[in-house]
Amino acid sequence: MGTSNWQNISYNIELVRKLDPDSILDVGVGFGRWGILFREFLEIWDNGRYDGNWQCVIDGIEIFPGYIKDYHSYFYNEIYTENALKHLQFAEKKYDLINFGDVIEHFTKEDGIKLIELALQRGKYVLINIPIGRYWEQEGTEINPFEAHRSVWYNNDFTKYRYHKIKTFYDLTQREFSVVLISNEKIKFTKKYGRFFGVKNFLKHRLGLKKTIEGIEKGK
Repeated sequence: MGTSNWQNISYNIELVRKLDPDSILDVGVGFGRWGILFREFLEIWDNGRYDGNWQCVIDGIEIFPGYIKDYHSYFYNEIYTENALKHLQFAEKKYDLINFGDVIEHFTKEDGIKLIELALQRGKYVLINIPIGRYWEQEGTEINPFEAHRSVWYNNDFTKYRYHKIKTFYDLTQREFSVVLISNEKIKFTKKYGRFFGVKNFLKHRLGLKKTIEGIEKGK
């Protein structure tokens, strides 16, 4: 299908902006949602950079070549058309973030675990979007047999990783799916907006104290 649920999009973007990676590997490119959104909100949102001279490296892996179109080359630096498990076993390149957008469930449980372990070796942070529970049966198609779901996952499959952050969402039919961030080291979010950014703007725009806060800021 090359696409997936949308209820988790803003949460993913907020996480990635807080991580502020300089390099990303997007596993399971499909339509290109995550590569496009990462490019938009890591580069265009802050800098208005439309010329294609990107500062952040965003590579991708896609096993089904039929999903890759001409527009992908504008948003991605490189796209590798091969099995992600094979690629990560032999690749030497490392990334700040490795993203799995509804990918892990297309592997057997054993291979899915191997894929995560390899990603933790190749990436500082690993971001996983994944269906949770047994109500996500999906067959492959004659054109793309890789669409089949081959394993069932639960949130407690990811709590074994020392550093993890899990948030669960519900799709239109009330099935669970989760966003999982894991790392071999403590998860550290950047302070790209400066100190007390969230608190100041809550006071300004939610409590109507904009003039008071701006007065304090000018008096510093």
